[in-house]
Amino acid sequence: MRALKINCNHTREVIDIPNELEDLQKMVGGNIECVSLKDGGLMIVDEEGILKQYPRNELASIICGNTIAGGQIYGTALIVGVDGEEFDDVPQQYIDAYMIDT
Repeated sequence: MRALKINCNHTREVIDIPNELEDLQKMVGGNIECVSLKDGGLMIVDEEGILKQYPRNELASIICGNTIAGGQIYGTALIVGVDGEEFDDVPQQYIDAYMIDT
């Protein structure tokens, strides 16, 4: 599955990641929390990022807006798409909007 990975240092990259819980947890650093985004996107983050004292992810927080309690994301974030109840490839509009060079 293709995902847009947003790191705390503002770097972004499109990655291929298996659509498996263990792989997603490893990528974000712990138990996943899913945040619904506009236009069919979904952000996957570590639900305990703030407790683990991960750095604030400014870009991910801006993208989420007020859709998450406190409006803040801590740690690495992944943006993926949704197909029914399954994760899917990141919608192209997120790549177009947040990648400088793809």
